[in-house]
Amino acid sequence: MKSICIPCSGPVEVGDYLPIIDHPLFQRLRHCRQLGLNDLIFPGAQHTRFEHALGVLARTRRCARIQHFDTDQQRTLELFALLHDLGHGPCSHQVEPVLSQNHHQRGLQCLEKMSQAIQACGVSVELLQSMLAGQHPLGAWVSDRNLGTDKLDYLERDAFHIGFTGVPDIETIQYQTIETADGTLALNEKFIEEGKRLQKFYSYLHQHGYLNKTALAAQRLMQRALQEELLLASDPAAIEEEIWEWTDSQLFAWLAKAKSKLARQLTARLVTRHLYRTCLCIKPDGYAYVENTVGKPIMVKEWSRAKLLHFSNAMRSLTQLRDLEDRLAAAARLAPGEIVLAAMPYFTKLLPKDLRIANGGPGDYWLFEKDRDHKASLESDYLRTFAVRIVTPPEYRERIARNPAPLLEILES
Repeated sequence: MKSICIPCSGPVEVGDYLPIIDHPLFQRLRHCRQLGLNDLIFPGAQHTRFEHALGVLARTRRCARIQHFDTDQQRTLELFALLHDLGHGPCSHQVEPVLSQNHHQRGLQCLEKMSQAIQACGVSVELLQSMLAGQHPLGAWVSDRNLGTDKLDYLERDAFHIGFTGVPDIETIQYQTIETADGTLALNEKFIEEGKRLQKFYSYLHQHGYLNKTALAAQRLMQRALQEELLLASDPAAIEEEIWEWTDSQLFAWLAKAKSKLARQLTARLVTRHLYRTCLCIKPDGYAYVENTVGKPIMVKEWSRAKLLHFSNAMRSLTQLRDLEDRLAAAARLAPGEIVLAAMPYFTKLLPKDLRIANGGPGDYWLFEKDRDHKASLESDYLRTFAVRIVTPPEYRERIARNPAPLLEILES
């Protein structure tokens, strides 16, 4: 027997999976922080993808006992739990939008590279790849966006390291989860309030933790630094291939010595925590009052939800986003990169996936369809925190906030 002790889970037995645990591709996850740059805001957020993978293994093992899976099913699910995040690059989701692949695509490739170790653990690579691609129903017990063990672990683990309280009753939710006839995971209707708490906490953690306004500004600085350096690369595809295999510290070391002066400057700001601050904030209609402007040089404007949706869709292209930032900087008489745009995703992740409710008969239903007040509450919570932020070095905030008209004209167009 061999166990590894981690927070929230205690000792996790890994003796059957040492070929996986000891593989270099899995060990790399020790040096990839689960929440990327968010430790700049929450100092305790130092936990890694490695710790999370072990936590999901522990949750999945508990799930397998509750559901009475046979030995082969349990082993397959446990391996999937260990390897579900294998494809993540450095700084987690925060750098991924700059790159041409995503972590799911990379994960499929990594599973292929680990085929010998996986087979030594008694599971086929093809089966795990089908689960990672969402093509095998058994994988839902790990990957379901409401009740999967991945979700249940990161809600508890991230909250613990960030310092948030109010985690729902994860144990009860696991015991009250069932699989319906069509393969969908559902929560026992008797515990519907725990399901609502789960979704409210998911939304809260995203709004105030992952997508904290300072964290979004730091994330955009990192993305812009990486964009600038890749533009100077003679073979960007080859560099991207290397980046996927790096750890967080390797990415920072590369950017600290970048060819691009702007990339070096932005990286230095992240290292020293000399971050950009909001000078212009755009909120949904009726929600400008939420922004705290007391003693701060911030101009707040309101846009309709339709206009915010249109703008957010247009800015999904980071190439367009970079061009817009440079136009804004020129309008403010600043150098390229001295204004960046930090925007929350418009309802992409903040509104949880609908939750299936099982009532023990033919009347199973979806939570949002029946409880419209609950869905409206989630939407309202998000609208309060949603913002498009123009951020700049602190020394320029007051000047821009006093005369935001040139920037607003560009944004409106």
